[in-house]
Amino acid sequence: MTAAVEKKAHVWERDQLDWYVEPPAATEALLTVERFAGRVFDPCCGQGNIVRTLIDCGVQAYGSDIRQRVWPQPTWFVAEADFLAGDANGPHPNIVMNPPFFRAKGAEAFIRHAIGQASAKVAAFVDVRFLAGADRANGLFAEHPPHRIWVITPRVSCPPGSFLADGGKAGNGSSDWCWLVWDLTAPAPARSEFGWLRRPTTKAM
Repeated sequence: MTAAVEKKAHVWERDQLDWYVEPPAATEALLTVERFAGRVFDPCCGQGNIVRTLIDCGVQAYGSDIRQRVWPQPTWFVAEADFLAGDANGPHPNIVMNPPFFRAKGAEAFIRHAIGQASAKVAAFVDVRFLAGADRANGLFAEHPPHRIWVITPRVSCPPGSFLADGGKAGNGSSDWCWLVWDLTAPAPARSEFGWLRRPTTKAM
């Protein structure tokens, strides 16, 4: 895959597979408000930030990706697999992921598939603009309203994984991000709970 090319300060050429990397602090912040009973699967784990952070926090976690992006292969990486094609079907008690966005269609497809695979919780890290689409308001969110919406503050930077793999460093974020959480053990909510996650300080990626 062609490495992402930095165009100017914190603006990059779009990654071909929409591989953008959230910092560990985003997952650390999620764990201040959400608990996961049982193992956690990340079907688009990339270099493993979500999985590694969960493991570091005492959660049993494992991951796969359409491409293996971490070498040598760690014990938590279970397969090179296309999640949407059913290559990594469960059962998975919990799914926590930063899905490839692909102009929202990719994120929605991953969320729908995850809801069908998980038995406890699904948490998806998405651009805040994902909440505003009319098609999703009348489709995904009407059919599967998230139980909780957690906005990350201050902003985090999510550069292309290829940029980081080439030695680049994440800078200040320019987009807003949130976690959407579905609790599949509870009834569908009449209204989604909304709150802010004031992420803890962590070492730089």
